[in-house]
Amino acid sequence: MGLFSKKKKEETPYKEIMKYHGKSISSAVERAGGEEIALGKKGGISITDSEISVVCDGSQVFRCLTKGAVVCTLMSGNGCDIKGFDSQTNKRRHVICYYAKISN
Repeated sequence: MGLFSKKKKEETPYKEIMKYHGKSISSAVERAGGEEIALGKKGGISITDSEISVVCDGSQVFRCLTKGAVVCTLMSGNGCDIKGFDSQTNKRRHVICYYAKISN
């Protein structure tokens, strides 16, 4: 490990990504440039072997490959941050999902 060593590749391990599978969300927004674009409300996060999918209002609003994706919990604990390459457009996207409050 020298001064000019390669930077570690930023990627969340699959085992950690699976913690977000089945989470219910109240809303999802996409950060593009300096803006937040509303993607939808009432939905969930689904994770398969190769893809992360966010569904809102009964339709898929985001899908990215698990390989190369970065997923982490927001500091507030009320949602998660997903960054990854879109499966269809092959562009890097940044989506924030806010968890639904589950009442007992």
